[in-house]
Amino acid sequence: MNLKKADYRNIIHFINGSLSDHKQIQPLFSELFQFHHSLLWHADEKCDMHSLKFYNFSEQLILDYKETHNMNDVMHPKKHLSNLGGSKESVYLIGEMATPKQLLSSSYHKFIERHEIIDQMVMYLSTATAIYAGIGFVRFKGERVFTRNDKAVLQTLSTHMQHLVINSMRIKEVATVNVLVNSDAEPKTILSNRELEIYRLIVKGHSNIEIANQLFITINTVKKHLRNMYEKKQVNNRTGLIYKLNNSAR
Repeated sequence: MNLKKADYRNIIHFINGSLSDHKQIQPLFSELFQFHHSLLWHADEKCDMHSLKFYNFSEQLILDYKETHNMNDVMHPKKHLSNLGGSKESVYLIGEMATPKQLLSSSYHKFIERHEIIDQMVMYLSTATAIYAGIGFVRFKGERVFTRNDKAVLQTLSTHMQHLVINSMRIKEVATVNVLVNSDAEPKTILSNRELEIYRLIVKGHSNIEIANQLFITINTVKKHLRNMYEKKQVNNRTGLIYKLNNSAR
């Protein structure tokens, strides 16, 4: 599809603006393309979504999505895994992911009806074998549905978004490591080199036995290091540990 001059002008503005500050991705999508409601997320090696960033949604919708309907989402990255390598496209409309009949019979339809969602579109950021991030867009009752032109705009921006998100992930990882090894912190709260190795694998979604195999240590040693990390950061589980350390890096 041939885009209009105004589309290319906005694409250039988006690229320049997001390069200056990657945190402006969602506000720029809203300002330049009227994609007012968006969800930016990362995915681990099992394709489970994490680090969700909601933009311009109600608190009730966010709660419902996080607590109940995340895995029911017909555009969840796990539902796209089978398409990797078989398509050059990275942007999909909801009608391309599920037929009206499939959508109507899905558990996700309850979420759509409750919050008066009329359309969705998603950009997957992936390699040939894995999805590492993405951004979804929603339109509500009273707004127009997404068009083929909207999809073409996103597809044009997909390569830029891949580089942008990968770079932001690297910056985040460096910031997290800097916090974890900060010499100004109390000695008893600093993670050891081995604990840092285990933490990086936890973030990627590895199980205890997978961590043990990869680091050539016993599973009991992994559990011991986990207990030490929980005690240092005053948390009770992996989720709490990741949350605590991610927030420390902001």
